[in-house]
Amino acid sequence: MEEKESYLLITRYLSQQTTTEENERLTDWIASSPLNEETFYAIKTVWQESENVSRANSQSALQKLKLKQAALTQKSSKRTTAFKWYAVAASLIGIMLVFGMSYQYYFLKDADVYQHQVTKAGQKKVFKLEDGTIVHLAPLSTLIYPVQMGKTKRIVELKGEAYFEVSKNPHRPFVVHTAELDVQVLGTHFNVKSYKSNNLTTVSLLEGKVKVILRGEDQDDYLLAPGQQLSLNHLSHRVYQHAFDVAAVTGWMTNTLVFKNDRLADAAEKMEKIYGIKVVFADQATADTRLYASFENETLINVLETIKAAGNVAYKITGNKVYLTLE
Repeated sequence: MEEKESYLLITRYLSQQTTTEENERLTDWIASSPLNEETFYAIKTVWQESENVSRANSQSALQKLKLKQAALTQKSSKRTTAFKWYAVAASLIGIMLVFGMSYQYYFLKDADVYQHQVTKAGQKKVFKLEDGTIVHLAPLSTLIYPVQMGKTKRIVELKGEAYFEVSKNPHRPFVVHTAELDVQVLGTHFNVKSYKSNNLTTVSLLEGKVKVILRGEDQDDYLLAPGQQLSLNHLSHRVYQHAFDVAAVTGWMTNTLVFKNDRLADAAEKMEKIYGIKVVFADQATADTRLYASFENETLINVLETIKAAGNVAYKITGNKVYLTLE
């Protein structure tokens, strides 16, 4: 996105005017670079500082922002873009002052404030939502949620993978939105995996009960019992419901890898998320090599050495890339 387009999208998001598709675009933009993430939160901070404040307090916020601008000008040219964004944010405050407007009155009246939690490759986050629900966010994932949960429903939006420990509240169902399906619960423990790069969306239930509602015209729903997993194939739209290996599904939280006759290509996908690497195969035969092993909080070198011994696979590490080939 161009600067102007990004700025307009951020302001639309902060004023609660964006669609789900626009939220996804903004999330992608934030996650695409550290500077974009810094820019978003800088503008968001200035925007939120304008809530319910007097003109004098707004002047103070504007002065603080100008001091940030001045500090940025003392740094290298790499910070030029950030400086521009602080300038835009300062202009935003200035406009509010000219018209004597309150951000709360015009933009957040009867609206929710949403928070983004974003993780990079090799990074995990654990945090608590306002209702007491605990979220374990997997690498390369995003969760969008309201700072204050709704009175009738608690709705969050997931892109990637997360494990939820939902606080019980029979009067306010907890709903996880993904691109392909919704998961509705009252209070339970479950894992949801929904990456764009994967053709499967999976819901794995450890405790309680959940209802999985498919997106689309039919909106079929499925009830899961503890120990059951639902998988939806995005290409064929076929649904599979079966038992699952808890360690294999939730191992990412403790850096545990479980491979049971898995293709090396599938194993590599998990390794990339945990270790923040990129696996490159010499050919299809290497990618199709089967692997039967488990690792608990092992270093990358130990994992690669085991794969080498078990599958006759040679490896070479260059930067963050791991090259694999059959010996």
